[in-house]
Amino acid sequence: MKLCLPLNRCIGPGLVALTAGLIRESAERLAEVRTAPVDSVHRARVALKRARSTLRLLEKAGAAWAIMPRYRLAELGARMSAVRENAVATALALTQSRRLRGREKQVAFLLAAKRGPWAPADPGPIRQALLVEARDLAPAPAPPINPRQLRELLRQSHARAVRRYLVAVRRPTPESVHEWRKAVIILRDQLTLAAGRWPQGAGLAQPMLVRLARQIGRRGDLALLVNCLQRRRLPLPLQAARRRLLGRWTRQSRLATLSVLVGWLTVDARLTRLLAEKPIPHDLGGP
Repeated sequence: MKLCLPLNRCIGPGLVALTAGLIRESAERLAEVRTAPVDSVHRARVALKRARSTLRLLEKAGAAWAIMPRYRLAELGARMSAVRENAVATALALTQSRRLRGREKQVAFLLAAKRGPWAPADPGPIRQALLVEARDLAPAPAPPINPRQLRELLRQSHARAVRRYLVAVRRPTPESVHEWRKAVIILRDQLTLAAGRWPQGAGLAQPMLVRLARQIGRRGDLALLVNCLQRRRLPLPLQAARRRLLGRWTRQSRLATLSVLVGWLTVDARLTRLLAEKPIPHDLGGP
């Protein structure tokens, strides 16, 4: 489902309709788990994240009812996280193994061979819960939002990402960087859905956030690989190779973290300028 506000609706009702549609899409993706488990779970989680981003906008706009479905969707998404992490770690370990030799290559192969589930143990209840959320959300009252208010909501999301960024800079732990990454992804999704109504602001800023979120994701995946290797049991002869790999991948993860934290400075400056500009009437779109 395209992440875009329909032009034939007011912004508030459009957000509600879009959120319900994204939740239904997530449920539909889970129905395809048996034929394409990894891809289906990935697409289901992406649709859920987008739905949560729109719910956060509605909540900030005054829809107090949006907070509970947002938390419930987060819990349903978490039940699919282990599947995604297993698939990513396996693929990364195989990719890394092509660049390695000797015992380090053996360690990477063993890490890739340690496979967990490729799909939730029972996706049926998750899918049913999503369908219930979509059904209950469809008639929910939408707050009145005009284009100028939408721009202010985007400013608030940007400010939230800045706060999370400053925490990550002061203490660049995996947890703080992950929280910043979530704020960036939320802002990216919100800019994407607003781009059709405000092309000279959200439309120009959105591609920068897409690229940055992708870079942060690569850093997160590398940190995930380090974590999986730390927890993996290996034969004694491979312990030294494991330590070498841990040192190498940890350094790569730290460098990637530094790169995305520095990269944010350029994106943040552009976002600040675009969100501060007064849109011309043509860019305000409909109601």
